[in-house]
Formats: sequence, C-alpha cells, structure tokens
Amino acid sequence: MKRILIPTDFSDNAWNAVLYAKELFKDVSCEFQILNTYEVKPVSLTTTVSSQKIGYLYESLKLESQEGLKMILDDINNAKPDSNHVFKTISKSGSLLDAIRNLTVDNHFDMIVIGTKGATGAKEVFLGSNTHKVIRNIQSCPILVVPEDSFFEEISAIGFATNFERLYYKAEIKPIVNLAKSQDATVRMIHVYDKPGLNTIQNYNSSTLDEYFKHIKYDFHVIHDFSTLEHAIQAFIDELEVDIIAMINYKHSFIERITREAVIKKMTFHTSIPFLVIPSDN
Repeated sequence: MKRILIPTDFSDNAWNAVLYAKELFKDVSCEFQILNTYEVKPVSLTTTVSSQKIGYLYESLKLESQEGLKMILDDINNAKPDSNHVFKTISKSGSLLDAIRNLTVDNHFDMIVIGTKGATGAKEVFLGSNTHKVIRNIQSCPILVVPEDSFFEEISAIGFATNFERLYYKAEIKPIVNLAKSQDATVRMIHVYDKPGLNTIQNYNSSTLDEYFKHIKYDFHVIHDFSTLEHAIQAFIDELEVDIIAMINYKHSFIERITREAVIKKMTFHTSIPFLVIPSDN
C-alpha cells in the first residue's frame, strides 16, 4: 500500500491537491494522510497577557484544525472514494515544515502532494512560501506540486528536464519510471543546449538513462537555449503538451536554482501543470 502525505490549509488549491492525488492513484491501494498544522502568530502573543488566554487561543486553533479536517473527510466520503483508498487526518501544532519533517522521520511516505496558489496578476510568484520551504528542506521522498488551476486529466506525457551533466542514480529515476508505467505514459526528455551535440560525459549519462527507461516509452528532445532556461522549459511544456514535468533536486539543478531565497521573488517561471520534485540520491 502506498502512503501519500497531503498538507492542507483548507484553501481551494489545497483541496485541489487532494482531488488530484485521488485521481492520480486511482485503482492503486493507498493510505492518504491529510495534514493540517496550526500555530499562534507572534502578533497574537504580543496582545495576549496571560497564560490562560494563550491556552485558550491554542485550544481554539486546535478545534478549528480538527473541524476543518473532519469537513475534508466528509467531502471525500460524499465524493465516493475508491474502495482501496484509506484517508486519515493529522492535526499538529507548530509549523508545517517541522510537522512534515517529524512525520517523514517516523514514517515512510511514497510521495508528498502539495497544492500551490500559482501566479496572480502582474506579480507572478512561482511558489507559495510553505511549498517553497518544503521543497528546499524535505529530501526524504518525491514531492508533487499541484498548481491551483491544474485538474487531473489522463497523463500521456511526462517531461523530464536534464542537461546530462551528472550521472543519475536508479533511485532518482524510479519515481518517473513508476509514474510512467502506472499511467502508460511516455517520458519526454528535454535537453536545453547552448551549442549542439553532447560531449563525452553527456553521452555516457544519456546512455545510462536509456538503460533506466528501456521498459517504458520514452523519447528525446533538444531545444536551443532561450533567453533563460525557465523560458526554454516553458516552451517545451507548451510544444510537446506534457502533463507533468519531473525534475531531480540536486545541487546546481534547475529546481535548486529557482528555489533559492534570493531568486524566488524575482522568478517569472510558472506552470499550469504539476511538477514532480525528486530528491537526489547523493
């Protein structure tokens, strides 16, 4: 049985992540754990003068969390979930990051599915702050980020962005292979280049991926470097109509670069399709 962790703040985009996960793992035996966290904000503490009032505030937030999770379970049951799906809820005090960290230390999860609000208006924000923190700090399992306007449809193509400059390990590629097999999807590898051809190291790493993908459908695409790598990948998504894009989160990787604190607020890269962030194995 697969175990999937889904954080929620009771927003529409968090609920959308629940719906996406249910459909993605349709006909797969799964235990979904839906997590909500609560904590008293510093501004509330500065205006609260007694320990009795602080205790009351925590109890109020705890009750609100538990009631919100109960409503989610009611909505799931009303939607008639698959018989092989089990849903549990977790209400924790403290930060979302600390709660996920502790849960993943004590439990094995096959995936974390988290919703993100996406770009709004003129200011395009790549990730919400909580999603950003989870990607940067949780390295124990793959993280599927689901934009709020992404709704599950049949997955026929999975994009995999790579520059072939590092050797990929089998454990890193396994989540992509498993997803492709479960959805009968094609993996489309993209190489964004600034000059044509692969060097000796890139050729070797490419042949390693050939071996990993030999039992699934896959193809290979190259795209000339745009003004930025972000624009190149966005063009790849649009041209080849991929349904999910997968990235390995290693040092100096695309996903690591665009989630740096100094860059995140300046980023204009965004996508309406989910992206799977896979931790490096080294």
